[in-house]
Amino acid sequence: MPLMGNMPFRRLRSGLLALLILLIPALVPAQESGVRLRTVVIDAGHGGHDPGAISKFSKLSEKQINLDLALRLGAKIEKEYPDVKVIYTRKTDRFVELAERGNIANRNHADLFISIHVNSAGSSAASGTETFVMGTDKSRSNMEVCKRENAVILLEDDYSTKYEGFDPDNPESYIIFNLMQNAHFEQSIAFAALVQQQFIKNGPIKKSRGVRQAPLMVLWRTTMPSVLVEVGFLSNSSDRTLLNQAINRQKIADDIFRAFASFKKQYDAGGGSFTIDESALATPDDPAEEEETVAATPAAPAGPHFEIQILASKTKLKDNSPELKGEKQVQCRFINGFYKYSVGNFSTREAAAKQLPTVKRKFSGAFIIAVD
Repeated sequence: MPLMGNMPFRRLRSGLLALLILLIPALVPAQESGVRLRTVVIDAGHGGHDPGAISKFSKLSEKQINLDLALRLGAKIEKEYPDVKVIYTRKTDRFVELAERGNIANRNHADLFISIHVNSAGSSAASGTETFVMGTDKSRSNMEVCKRENAVILLEDDYSTKYEGFDPDNPESYIIFNLMQNAHFEQSIAFAALVQQQFIKNGPIKKSRGVRQAPLMVLWRTTMPSVLVEVGFLSNSSDRTLLNQAINRQKIADDIFRAFASFKKQYDAGGGSFTIDESALATPDDPAEEEETVAATPAAPAGPHFEIQILASKTKLKDNSPELKGEKQVQCRFINGFYKYSVGNFSTREAAAKQLPTVKRKFSGAFIIAVD
């Protein structure tokens, strides 16, 4: 029988086909799975006829520092992540309404919104960095920042109609924020904590005032993880001296970039898995607001481990609450103004990640947390 007779040839062809089937997955690039952080909006606070904070001791105003930092940060992201689209709310000295800043992010389906600001206070002793997320914590120092940042709307035409009668100086106006439900609260907290970690580790201004919640107009209607970063105080001589130096502004931009890189890595990994370093959270102004552990059934396991957070609530839920969907083995902690509910006790992140898909069938927003 010839070597290339019909039967041997068919066998050879079948063997080659089987080999190709095995090789094809290795030859074809793997398809991307899950979501990716593809678009970031960088917002340089204030601008144009709104200078922001002004220091009589410095030629620089807040709007100038904000824009310089935004452009430095955006350039770094564009260089290191060419696949990420960077959008600026302003690239020049011009005025942009608060509502429009968030609208820019929403229209472009951004995955992250970063608003950059410089702080100011009546007391020259106030100093340090802090990062805000949208929330209803109206403690004294937070409200001072809110009144100052939200007062920008007074420079806009027909602001009363546009912002539904909101008055930044009227405490009763902030009631509208109690209706806010931010689906990206935990992701915002995670990114804010990463920013503060970098400031503490590498920043020229190492004093950290932590991660805070506040009802800020610029963050109110954004539909993605969003933060407002206060990089220091123009009203403080030490902070002001550091902020006025270009080398230090580059360090600050680099710090925010490193936080972005770390956040993007977790974001792209998918599964809603974000590690939040709660040591970066702010120390409350009111001792009554300090963190407390709420008794639960069973009590939260001791020692460093991982859990899966299933939900957070401004009010404490009953053990038989429908929102817990029948879960009995639930840990509950009151942290930073929220009752946070989690399940499981895993010694490694990998073990928690294996269980996460099962938990997400009942709680779609579930994610992994590290517990000390």
